[in-house]
Amino acid sequence: MTVIDLGELRGDVAPDPPPRPPLAVGRPLRVALAGAVALLTLASSTPVARPASAVVAGRPGAEVRVAGGRLYVADPETSSGGTREVTAYATPSGAGGALRPLWRASGPGGEGQIEVLEQGGFVLIIGRRDGWAETVALDTATGRQRWRLPGYPVPTVGGGLLLFGGGDETTDPVRVVDLSSGRPRWSAPVDRGRMAYRHRGAEIDQIVLIPESGRIEVRDAGSGAVLLTGDSRPGGAPGYQGAGLAGDLLLVSAANGVAGGHRVTAYGLDALDRRWELDLSPNEYLEECGHLLCVGGREAGLSALDPATHRPRWVNPRWQWIFAARGDRLLVASRARVGGMELAVLDAATGRTVAELGGWEPVLNQGPDEPLFGTRRTREGGLLVAELDPARAVARWLDVLPDVMGECLSSGRDLLCRRQSGAYGWWRLPR
Repeated sequence: MTVIDLGELRGDVAPDPPPRPPLAVGRPLRVALAGAVALLTLASSTPVARPASAVVAGRPGAEVRVAGGRLYVADPETSSGGTREVTAYATPSGAGGALRPLWRASGPGGEGQIEVLEQGGFVLIIGRRDGWAETVALDTATGRQRWRLPGYPVPTVGGGLLLFGGGDETTDPVRVVDLSSGRPRWSAPVDRGRMAYRHRGAEIDQIVLIPESGRIEVRDAGSGAVLLTGDSRPGGAPGYQGAGLAGDLLLVSAANGVAGGHRVTAYGLDALDRRWELDLSPNEYLEECGHLLCVGGREAGLSALDPATHRPRWVNPRWQWIFAARGDRLLVASRARVGGMELAVLDAATGRTVAELGGWEPVLNQGPDEPLFGTRRTREGGLLVAELDPARAVARWLDVLPDVMGECLSSGRDLLCRRQSGAYGWWRLPR
């Protein structure tokens, strides 16, 4: 294995030109001053420390993932319908250190990228084939296989796993299994319908089944007990397209018959009583944003609604997408003038633009509460990495990575990116 030369953070890394001010929202002068402070903070930042790093060796076509401070390398599938060999590595403590192999095991086959989740002393390796998922549970310490089942895993309260999307949706039931053994705890038919679930921290505590025909059921995720039933055809709209939970609301989406648009119907989770309806265009979406609901993805910008009444609370026409909500701040984006994304921080209660952070490519991460990172190209072709901090409304420079192509993802403060050679590089980013 070789060492990645991280190089030095040079003074000639070019920050973005000052972004244009937002349209008339809130207090323009205050917004402009906040944006200027953010740019000065960005320009004056220097790395806190050279991060630990390593080059990840692997066969051509290997996929690499990071979870729980370890690296997992999955070799390409050797034959159609077979398995993929997965090797777990301990990461070094210093820059350019060697990865230490821990164990090697058989993982799920399939095409494309694998996913890795560490949970309760086990590592779950997820593969996909023809749109269906399969999960293999391995002992984190030894790599010994505990079980292999169809479906995508989501941790539930009480040490269980919800498995779904593992087969024919017309017959495949929703199942909750025991994490350590894979033995079923309970199951229920989906009946060509949809499912939604509510998170409590990193686990889910309630599951809602919404069939095309039959009753809506709210179930306890741990035991499968039916807590509540309701109307099987909310609003009389056939052909459910999706469902989700936001706070104490169930949001059911169905086609509204207007040029590909859809209607969202909100129900209270305590009684499944209909609260309100909202029609959205094909390019719009509805999601939580702090204590409100936000409509995004449209030319008119972002707008926030009161969850209880769906009455408008604010509109900010400058931004179209929400990347993350952190307390009373939102990290939002709009399409940049020349490719990429322009990012900003908004006040969640008012929609006021607190600071514009300039152009960054957000890094995919594995959890809603993990650190947020962004990347951008330097003039010399390196990849500048910054921590995106909505609470402080800044993008804090961390380091410049040479010879990196992109395709980055993170887990905690571990960053994984593909290098120009096609191999992967790993860095543990400083705080």
